[in-house]
Amino acid sequence: MRRLIVLLCLLPIWVYGDCQTRQHPDTPRVAAVTPKPQTRTAKPAPARNFNNTASMQAFYARIEMEAQDHPEVLKASEFISNPFLPADREPVLQHYVAQVRTALQIVKDTIANLHNARYIDTLFQLTFDSSTVELYYPMYTKRFMLSYADIKSPNLALKNGIKVGCSRQELLEKLQAYKLFIKESRNVVEVCDLEQNSWLRFHLSKGKVSCIQYEGYID
Repeated sequence: MRRLIVLLCLLPIWVYGDCQTRQHPDTPRVAAVTPKPQTRTAKPAPARNFNNTASMQAFYARIEMEAQDHPEVLKASEFISNPFLPADREPVLQHYVAQVRTALQIVKDTIANLHNARYIDTLFQLTFDSSTVELYYPMYTKRFMLSYADIKSPNLALKNGIKVGCSRQELLEKLQAYKLFIKESRNVVEVCDLEQNSWLRFHLSKGKVSCIQYEGYID
């Protein structure tokens, strides 16, 4: 009887000790969820022999009455007339020189003005890395005009980032930011505006730009 009483007295102590040794978490455990990696959808490559002539003709037909003042038309005209310098920069010789990222040579020559032989104009030729940029400087305006360029080096980029070595897809994507006529054939992408006075030609080799040629309108 005495042993039974002792066992009954010790029972609460055993129960309390067992609770202390078996500790349960206050909150249930939640399995860690690994976030799914985000996948970016690649832009589809432009179709071969890209040609936006029809869409550009439709665009200019819609805005025929306001074409001269339309902001997209002005943006395209400004780009094709001088694709190397920012719009807010007055074209001077030093600005063109600053765009070239390598050593260059400058040669100048005098020529008679086409309209008035009494005016002697100047033609500046910048050469670097087998590339050439020609600037025409008329005496009567005293403003530099881009007349010709043949770029085979990545050391002179267009102001929108296009340069020798960029991919065909990047080239077409950046050109489509302007309301310009774009036509591709036989690894050559030709670009002009509505007036078709100035041209950019991009020669492609193995899917990348290998040469940039420019022909400007000089009068």
